[in-house]
Amino acid sequence: MLSIKKGRIIIYRLFEVASEIDLYRLETMAKEGARRLRLSRYPYMKALEFTNPPVCLELKGFTKELLQKQLSVTAVAKAYDFGIISLALYLHLPENTTFKELEEMAKILDTDESIDIVALEHIQHLIKTFQDAIVEPDIKEDFVEDYMIFYIEKLSEKISATEFLQTYDPSKLLLYETRPVSSYTREETLKHRFSYYPDDLVIVHLDNAFIIEPKGDSDIIDILEFANAQILELRYYDHVLDRELNWMYKELSRRGGVSIFKLREYERLARDITETVTDLTEVTERVNNALKVTEDVYYARIYRTAMELLRSKDWEESINEKLRVVTNTYKMLYDEISTKRGHLLELGIFLLIVIEIILAIVSE
Repeated sequence: MLSIKKGRIIIYRLFEVASEIDLYRLETMAKEGARRLRLSRYPYMKALEFTNPPVCLELKGFTKELLQKQLSVTAVAKAYDFGIISLALYLHLPENTTFKELEEMAKILDTDESIDIVALEHIQHLIKTFQDAIVEPDIKEDFVEDYMIFYIEKLSEKISATEFLQTYDPSKLLLYETRPVSSYTREETLKHRFSYYPDDLVIVHLDNAFIIEPKGDSDIIDILEFANAQILELRYYDHVLDRELNWMYKELSRRGGVSIFKLREYERLARDITETVTDLTEVTERVNNALKVTEDVYYARIYRTAMELLRSKDWEESINEKLRVVTNTYKMLYDEISTKRGHLLELGIFLLIVIEIILAIVSE
């Protein structure tokens, strides 16, 4: 029976914790156990380039009991400059773990609340330790991204990816199902699959991924983690824009129409709206440019597929549409202020003329 000789389950919890993280300062403060994320030098990796690579922090490991087995767990955190800290828990599988056991483990881990508790404790500790490198620290517990990767480095038999898929159906694992699924569901679940060599395999799914990587490289899992970090940041700033829009509408409703007697108040409001647009545009651009894709080759396709599955275009369109609403509101407000200012100027000129006429009559 085909089994796993060497592999691990990687559980991610990504948190929105700050408006910005100074990675250089964090790296300096961490000293030992910190490193910048570096992708391999394979030819197809030239298509991807980090603008400001995240800082990886090795944390204290522990053991976890699963199916009456003690699994060693390695913990690694990554800090991203746009305000995300991710925690990856690497659960190392016992040698000769069967795929049925892997399915059972996955189903248990998918609903294991203790993982959320452990993850939050680690993030709180990291924020406290590196607070001088974190701008406006605040864990937004409503904005947490979770992801799971089943990573196999060595199987009990040397077989190709095609042979593997004929031997085992990963769709059950990816869907956390115990019963066989229909052929349609299987094809839909496995349709986003990639292979570079005959013996490697990557299947990207919405909430998880399945990887066979005989070389043991971490490039793909790092790319998938990065995609999740970007999506979490876009989700959060979409929420921020909703909040800013509600605030803007309330302020405009509270003040009523633009009055010449409240021009300074409305000018302050217009400045606040401008600052909001500027700040959010800067953040979204930084998130979108965090990983540059220069060529449509193997790893770049995996990255783009992950972003597509995670609905990056939907989030970007939502943010851009809300930014347009805020910008148009600012322009409307600015035009109204300019019009009222023109009326005020005309009133001033009219009053000066009236005063000159009165003074002329009095002087006679």
